[in-house]
Parts: sequence; structure tokens; C-alpha cells
Amino acid sequence: MTQPATPLLSEPGQIRVLKIICILVCMLSTGYASDQEGSPSSPSATNTPHQMTSSEFSRLIGSNDTLRAAFDYAEKQGEDRMRGVPPPPSQFPLPNPDAGPHRPPPSYVNIYNINDNYPSYLKCKYDVDEKNYNQSNEPKWFIESLKQIRHLGPQKFPTIKWIAVVIKNRAEHKDASTFEQSFKVGAIFKASDVFDSSHDLSQMIAAAALDRHPFKYDKAQPPPGEQQRWVIVERHATNNPTTGSN
Repeated sequence: MTQPATPLLSEPGQIRVLKIICILVCMLSTGYASDQEGSPSSPSATNTPHQMTSSEFSRLIGSNDTLRAAFDYAEKQGEDRMRGVPPPPSQFPLPNPDAGPHRPPPSYVNIYNINDNYPSYLKCKYDVDEKNYNQSNEPKWFIESLKQIRHLGPQKFPTIKWIAVVIKNRAEHKDASTFEQSFKVGAIFKASDVFDSSHDLSQMIAAAALDRHPFKYDKAQPPPGEQQRWVIVERHATNNPTTGSN
């Protein structure tokens, strides 16, 4: 499997695909399926799957950067579990809608993600689908996004200090060249304020500093996730070194 030039999936979608690849890699390398007695997907004794040799496996992952990254990721996670290291914030089961290849997430619904380099930030992408994008609608979209977060409550998320909301216009994302420009505006809010119902969301949004370039699609970075940089978070963490990155 090769990494497409066009980012067809959102970052959470790419992470989900990466996890699936990890599982497949583990199954191929260990013959996992043949050992699962009683599993509906287990082959019969007369249909034993091919046991991949170490040389075959090395050639497979060595020829594909994405597969190599998936294998390294799975290997590191296994080592961490053996040492009792807690999983990173990016593995927290965030309340995202069910989506996948050929089944994009719905518009006007939040998509959440956490970057382990900035674990105190919840990244929230609010997709709109507007043929004629109108900036005057942004306040109500920010309100709707924050309402969804407030309704879920802090128990649905790991410990966070900040919430970065970015509005993306899905209608403008045609290919890799338009991916970056489809992220129209972003703002960062204190998580404690968002979850506190005594704080008026309209006033919070009116006082927020809007960022018209919150996202960068950086082809110089390694795929899949690192190319999609939330520079709004990077800048905020840099400007708030004591409270922004931890």
C-alpha cells in the first residue's frame, strides 16, 4: 500500500487506518488467525494460512514507508505495554462519529484528535459544507462546536487544558493543493471555560483571537499524520510555554 499524494482521510481516519495496518502486520507475521480457536474468521485445519518468513516480512515492510511506520508503531506499543507504560493521549477513545473509507464523517459534527507532542490540547475540527462560504456564519459554527463539547462533558476526554477549534469547509477540499485552504479559521479556548455552563459561549467566541491560517499541509514532514500540522496549536504552545504544552 502506498501513501497517496492527496490526503483522502482526516487525521483521525488516518490513525484508524494505521491501527488496522498494525493488526494486519501482526497477523501476517505471527500466524495469529490460525491460533484463534472458535473464532468465526479462523480458517479450518485444512486451510492453514501461509506463515510468512522473516525474510519475506522484511522485504514487505522494507519496500513501503507506511507499512514500516505501522510496524515500528506496533512494535513500540507492544514494548510499552510490557513495561507497564500508560498509553499516550492520542490513544484515548475520543467520541468521534463512526467513519471510514467511502464513509466520510457527517458535516457539522466535531472530529477530535490529540497530538502526543501537545497532550494538553484537544484538537477539534468542525466540518461545514458550504458552496458559498460566508464568514458571518462562523460565530454560530463555533458556538455549535463548543456546545457539542460541553454536552459531552470532560469525562469523555483525557485531561486537557486547551481546546483548539478549527472550521474546515469540506466543499473547498478538492485535492492536495486545496487541502490547506479548506481550513478557514481557528480559535483556542480554555477547556475549563468550555465545560463550565456559567460561561456564555457567545461572549467567549467574541473575545477569542481568530486565526485565519490555523493549519498547514506540510509535505516536507513524514506521512501520514505529521504532514497535517495544526500550526494554531504550535504557535499557542510556543507563546504559552508554562501552560501550553504540558
